[in-house]
Amino acid sequence: MSELSEVEALYREVVLDHYRNPRHRRALDAPDAAATVHNPVCGDQVRVEVEFAEDPTEPGRRRLAALSARTRGCSIAVAAGSVMTELLAGRPIGEATGLRAELRRIVEGRSPAPGTDRRLRAFAGVSRFPSRRRCALLAWEALDEALQAPGPGS
Repeated sequence: MSELSEVEALYREVVLDHYRNPRHRRALDAPDAAATVHNPVCGDQVRVEVEFAEDPTEPGRRRLAALSARTRGCSIAVAAGSVMTELLAGRPIGEATGLRAELRRIVEGRSPAPGTDRRLRAFAGVSRFPSRRRCALLAWEALDEALQAPGPGS
């Protein structure tokens, strides 16, 4: 199977599944932080909510106990938000930065790092459509905003 065929198969399997069956889409009961981001180019919108908990392995360090991504937009934006919540739930906050950077590399057309989660690799085809790159990163932008300005508003 060619590399392009593998990317297309992964896209169909992961992106379309997460678009049709988005995970963690409901509003959180008591979010500690939230942000809404719009893409004026295409009209996509995503609201990310986060609940924090102390990391049991490192006292004083927080982890992402629960996440929600409610996206109104294209299949890429919806799927990317769903994948983000699935990848990050329960993880230390610092891991979000590395995973977002890896997704950015992928949608910009650069090779993924060895061991990159297949759910992120599924967005490789987005690199062929520069106008869609922000769609794949929108939920991650909202998460960054939420983490920079904690508070249930926004």
